[in-house]
Amino acid sequence: MYFESYRPQLIQDVMDFYIQSHDRQFTKTPEDNIKLAELDNERCPTLVYNDRQQCIAFFTLHFGGGIKPYTTNEQAVFFRSFSVDTRYRNLGIGTAVIQALPQYIHEQFPMITEIYLAVNDTNEQAQRLYERCGYQYCGEGELEDKRVYILKQIIT
Repeated sequence: MYFESYRPQLIQDVMDFYIQSHDRQFTKTPEDNIKLAELDNERCPTLVYNDRQQCIAFFTLHFGGGIKPYTTNEQAVFFRSFSVDTRYRNLGIGTAVIQALPQYIHEQFPMITEIYLAVNDTNEQAQRLYERCGYQYCGEGELEDKRVYILKQIIT
């Protein structure tokens, strides 16, 4: 598994990424995230590939203004819009990505010391995943008119 920052040559992988309509209550599609990143250079859309070069997951790292609602730490990043392609679910990919994320961030963005994320209060499966992977509850809030729990992990 490896992470690849989005660039226009990867658009077909983004277009081929499959998310069920039910999942859209929790996250934006990769295509939506690419459009937002085109308007906001503090967003870093990232594709996750398996060893067969198939795009299996997606997330966005949001720096600067994206993290400000959650912390005053300017060396933090907001991890958002994480999704695993529906065709690759229940294979441990979500856990593998979340576990590999701190190392990836440390290597690519060495100034970052904390990862924050918001998880919908109704998305219990995602809550359990993040807690199993070492994220700590640090508050509640709203994101796009939905109640969310704010979690964080310190990068060591």
